[in-house]
Amino acid sequence: MPSKPFAAAPGDHAAFRPSEPSPEEAVHICILGGGFGGLYCALALHQRLGKASRVRITLVEPRDRFNFTPLLYELLTRELAPWEIAPAYRDLLKHTAVDLRQDWAEHIDLARQTVTLRQSGLLTYDYLVVALGSQMRPPATPGSQAHTLPFNTLHDAEQLERRLGELDHLPEVQVVVAGAGPSGVELACKLSDRLGRRGHVTVVDRRGEILRSYPARIQRAAARALAKRGVEVYLDAAIETVDANGLTFGYEGQTRHCQTDLMLWTVGTVPRSWLGENSLKPTAFGQCQVRPTLQLPDHDNVFVLGDMAAMPAPGRDRAPTTAQAAYQAGPAVAKNLLALIANRPLKPFIYNHLGDMLTLGQGEAVVCGFGLCITGRLGGLSRRWAYWLRLPTHTHRWRVLKHWLGFKR
Repeated sequence: MPSKPFAAAPGDHAAFRPSEPSPEEAVHICILGGGFGGLYCALALHQRLGKASRVRITLVEPRDRFNFTPLLYELLTRELAPWEIAPAYRDLLKHTAVDLRQDWAEHIDLARQTVTLRQSGLLTYDYLVVALGSQMRPPATPGSQAHTLPFNTLHDAEQLERRLGELDHLPEVQVVVAGAGPSGVELACKLSDRLGRRGHVTVVDRRGEILRSYPARIQRAAARALAKRGVEVYLDAAIETVDANGLTFGYEGQTRHCQTDLMLWTVGTVPRSWLGENSLKPTAFGQCQVRPTLQLPDHDNVFVLGDMAAMPAPGRDRAPTTAQAAYQAGPAVAKNLLALIANRPLKPFIYNHLGDMLTLGQGEAVVCGFGLCITGRLGGLSRRWAYWLRLPTHTHRWRVLKHWLGFKR
């Protein structure tokens, strides 16, 4: 257990705001990962604590920019600029008491309450939040790692933009997207709109339907959007090999070869592994088992959230591994951390599914939730507005809104 807890009366937020203590006296919360779970947890802690507090917050994140991943696709059609969806952590945390460490966490020692950082060495903590997210599933298909591009980060989007620039001279561009999940469908629609008549986009998936885990009305809207753009879709198609010229896949009992100038790999992600020798038994999906409060079962002072954790969800075996789930979990963990420090009861995390949203081309989307399903341009506006409300800080939201309304930054 942490060595420096302090008591506070229920609801007594003033107990968190004495004169600024020395580092030795402060309770130290360390957050690993600056994605939707980790960053929003840090911001929620700061909002509740203020700058003068008996709690120190350290956020460990190797990247210099936050990636608002659901809006990455808008970079391809130049509907949004990189600064809008990938603000610098330094700017987001500039007026907070959060200490940003741009470093890689490499090892967690639960017994000694330490985290080993690649560049900075040992970091001790009283309370730990692990929100390292997920990573692209390593491609197992021969040649796929060498001849395909991923699409999950700002770096991936920049890499794809450079590749598209190299293809500008071609009168016709053959694009293949491996995977018909949400990322594959959104990429196919955006790239088709970006390339226009020059582009020929093909989607290949080994499963029998697109957007397999989504409601039927979203699947139908996506199928219409793909058909409208002339995107070819091969389902029940097992990719066998990938080379510099294209890919070979089995379809309807025959082997086919699809020539391509650009191939994108979107066959899913896997949770990041636990960083340590401690024997944490993962679930069948590779996630950490957590209590309803998102604490580790045998360590009250350690919280795991986001894609790494099998977070509870009403009516489901677990919460989905989405930005929506991590976005909700971050502030919930912040509240429980402060309750734990103040010796107050913790509350279980309850995931609330707010609906599904997918971009289906330039300016178009499908938004379904609360019994409604909006598509087309109105869906695009609804999706953009919903994500604007979820941008990390009031300051950044205001800058983005002014830009959308035509004011100078």
